[in-house]
Amino acid sequence: MVIGAGFIGLEMAENLHDLGMDVTVIEMGKQILAPLDYPIAALVQQHIRSKGVHLLLDSAVAAFEKYGSGLKVILKNEETLDADIVIMSIGVRPDTKLAVQAGLKTGEAKGIWVNEYLQTSDPDIYAVGDAIEFVNPITRQSMNTYLAGPANKQGRMAANNIALGNVQKYQGAINTAIVKVFDMTVATAGTAAKNLLKAQIPHLVSTTSSGSHAGYYPGARQMTIQLAFSPESGRLLSAQIAGFEGVDKRIDILSSVIQRSSSIDELTTFEHAYAPPYSSAKDPVNMAGFAAENILLKQARVFYWNDVAALSDNNILLDVRTPEEFEKGHIPNAQNIPLDELRERLLEIDTSQHIYLYCKTGMRSYLAQRILRQHGFESLSNLSGGYELWNNCATEMALLVKNEMERAELV
Repeated sequence: MVIGAGFIGLEMAENLHDLGMDVTVIEMGKQILAPLDYPIAALVQQHIRSKGVHLLLDSAVAAFEKYGSGLKVILKNEETLDADIVIMSIGVRPDTKLAVQAGLKTGEAKGIWVNEYLQTSDPDIYAVGDAIEFVNPITRQSMNTYLAGPANKQGRMAANNIALGNVQKYQGAINTAIVKVFDMTVATAGTAAKNLLKAQIPHLVSTTSSGSHAGYYPGARQMTIQLAFSPESGRLLSAQIAGFEGVDKRIDILSSVIQRSSSIDELTTFEHAYAPPYSSAKDPVNMAGFAAENILLKQARVFYWNDVAALSDNNILLDVRTPEEFEKGHIPNAQNIPLDELRERLLEIDTSQHIYLYCKTGMRSYLAQRILRQHGFESLSNLSGGYELWNNCATEMALLVKNEMERAELV
């Protein structure tokens, strides 16, 4: 049993599973990997479950009891689970005991306060790493960063400032991180949309799926990129990616854009090294930029997976995939008119209602949106991320609800 579904907990679960162990991951939150937004986390959760790992979300551990050669793990709802091994991976907090004893100032995030030169409140003492807090360059709120990359760079910077007299200013971290989860790779940079919402920072979100390299070259796999950006300037505020190949180089590109406070516009013109084994003529980063730009320019209007449940009978939910795709699975109450038949079947669509379009990933439904606009339809929205994203999120949400009901019956 692994307690905690953060980066270390999931890496631990993967390794134990690869050794042939029956692994359960218990997480107090409603999703894995807290820095991620729910849709990207849901994609990874489905992948974890496909490997046979038991994932217990929204579950808190209350106690442990010795039981023979193993342990009983008792959850807060009094459910009891048996384990041979329990590994705790439940998060990090700054160890500031020595700093407090030395009379140094701590900040709102309970870390050691430092200025832009990484000096503490005592000018003769510098501090770096997980224990310090610094202003986030996006939210402007004081925060901790628990990552090795920023800590090492801070160390060099502090050494320069000590030796040469405060010659370098620290700009803060945007918390770029990556983790391998079985066959998938998931990465994040910047401030998640949920945290932008909490900080009351206006933003838009766009989600796209693209091949890791040219589809006609063998081995291409889909990667999903979610961007959050300013509705006014187009400044990129966060990027999250879940995929199988090439995630690392894309998140590094996007991290650079975020760190420089640059915008969506840069993504649309970004010049990448292209050959079919490595990318497409329009890289996934470009495609994510194009989709976001369409939203900014109001050439496309989007709705999100969690908006679907609120749709009323007065709205039209239009699936533009093929009949075969529709039969395999679709959003309840959807009408199916394939994209290739749309122009010939316009009279079947009620022009007085708002039309919510979707396809597998959002590309065909965007094209459908453009076709309908050309024929005088004005009230249109496209499902960001498409049916695949909605299905993963809805499936994970249904599991959460089912588990809550089962626990209520147990109690």
